Amino acid sequence: MVDFMEFLKNRHLIIQNAREIKDNSASQYNSRLTNMIKKKIYNGESRLNDKIIEKINLTYANKANEYERTLKYYIEYKQHLTQK
Repeated sequence: MVDFMEFLKNRHLIIQNAREIKDNSASQYNSRLTNMIKKKIYNGESRLNDKIIEKINLTYANKANEYERTLKYYIEYKQHLTQK
């Protein structure tokens, strides 16, 4: 089974017009996801909602929306797993 970091590194091959994600960025996304799960910001929801976004903004600077993007990518990853 492909793990989240492998999915990120190969996302551009799976999702049309997606930009390639390098190892270092994949690692940062994975780390953000782990921390959001630890802090109970994200609990496995299948879509982003206002409550999650509010928790992100209360906890992190999130200037470039990197935390929302992390969850968007993770949700894509979970959907990709169910399609196999």
